Amino acid sequence: MEQLSDAIVEIRQRKSATITLNELAGLCVAHDYSALVSIVSGFVDGGLLRPMGSETNGMFPPLCSRYRILRAKGDMSGAKDEILRLGPEFNPSGYLSNVPLYIKHRELLRGLVEYVRYRGTELTETMSRNERAYAIWGNEKQLDDSVCKSMLRFTGWECRLNYYNTPEPFMDYLCNGAETEAVLILENKDIWFSLRKLLMESGGDCLLYGRKVDGLLYGEGKKITRNGALEEYSNEGFSKSPSFYYWGDLDYEGIGIFLAISAFPLQLFTPAYAAMLEYGRAQTLTQCRASQLPPPQIGRFYEQFDDASAAEIRTLLESGKYIPQEICNYPRLREALDVTR
Repeated sequence: MEQLSDAIVEIRQRKSATITLNELAGLCVAHDYSALVSIVSGFVDGGLLRPMGSETNGMFPPLCSRYRILRAKGDMSGAKDEILRLGPEFNPSGYLSNVPLYIKHRELLRGLVEYVRYRGTELTETMSRNERAYAIWGNEKQLDDSVCKSMLRFTGWECRLNYYNTPEPFMDYLCNGAETEAVLILENKDIWFSLRKLLMESGGDCLLYGRKVDGLLYGEGKKITRNGALEEYSNEGFSKSPSFYYWGDLDYEGIGIFLAISAFPLQLFTPAYAAMLEYGRAQTLTQCRASQLPPPQIGRFYEQFDDASAAEIRTLLESGKYIPQEICNYPRLREALDVTR
């Protein structure tokens, strides 16, 4: 029992914010593995330790390979001495004037200080955001935490961790890989899949409704409107940025998606909309499934068409009807596709 108490004191007095299972085993001097499991589980249940990450020791029952040492909230003992030991890179003067904030940041700050002091050379190599978070704190999502963001801002480390954000992936199909020249963004999955099937079957560059298309990007509805999404996509993997076109449903929501991304240099794929109107004249169109309002600046969408087409679209939408992309089904798309090689 005395050895166990000494181990607890030593754990609490550690300058490091973490401790490995091997270090725990050395402190606890357990007589067998079952005893070690019992001791470590007791430390976790008692709020002294918290497992870090998913890596275990491979034994049964498994124990985590690394643990975070939990300090009592509001524990001010020695806080100013700790702050003075931080070093100039971590804003000690700021924390000295706001010790409660240091207490709030303490655990995350210790992890960062330890990483910089002992593994700081890793910062010369860039890595992804989640990879960096795991390297520092053993938690790949730590940089999403508001307290962590606050600590990084306060210490001036917000832009010093040398990581890159990973763009949300889109489903695409590029006939010519990095040399793809013209990417068509599609709102709906069925049309993306049908066109992908046709491009795969054709085995070459194609004209669709008279325009070159050698790449397809599934916009997943409004996902494509995420801030910076198209910029991130266009900057990765292409020899030079291709031309981009957009084709979506002929309803207020689809038009709204186009308007939301129109600041990015792209063009509306107007020949496909002309085909939708043509097919729509030959059948009874249904009402929109849900009430939709005209998006702001819808006039910029109408400006993409000649006067007669713009008037036809306006009349259609104001009557509460719509035309989905799926009106251009696989056989119709096959007819519209012209293989150029």
